[in-house]
Amino acid sequence: MTKPTVGELLNGVAASLRKSVLPEIAGGPIRRQIQAAISIIRRVSLVWDKTGPYLYADNKDIEKTLQQVCAMLERAVSNSSAADLKELRQRLHAKLYQSAGPGSEYPSPAALGARNVELQELLVELQQALHEPSLSEATGRLESAERNQIVAMLRALFRRMLERELEITTPPSPGR
Repeated sequence: MTKPTVGELLNGVAASLRKSVLPEIAGGPIRRQIQAAISIIRRVSLVWDKTGPYLYADNKDIEKTLQQVCAMLERAVSNSSAADLKELRQRLHAKLYQSAGPGSEYPSPAALGARNVELQELLVELQQALHEPSLSEATGRLESAERNQIVAMLRALFRRMLERELEITTPPSPGR
């Protein structure tokens, strides 16, 4: 690990600006802009070093949940002839199990971010499909109990995602 970390460097820049530059600037719009920039730099410094592990954990959690949903959809597809369920399951499966491409065991921040966007798009697609009338109207498609179970799984996932996000974005207490 490189010392100081990027987060520590950013925090140092913010501290230096606050101590050295800000006192030299008279009140007015320029001072307010520098104060805003210092606040932004401090906020970024708090999360910078945590972003990679956050996205990694988020991606793994979303993938695991969507894999469970895929298995449920597979069972529903095998018990019916619902083409729309089959198509949804195939799209989820293709995106979940696509090759991550050449790379390391731990992806780059850019790859983690891109995968996170892709997975969140899958979540949106799944939610839209769950609320389509066509899935609930036809007999033998997605049973109400299965739908409720998937919805509960998604709610639990979203709760975990929010908890992870709060862990990295909540500013430390004043005493720390």
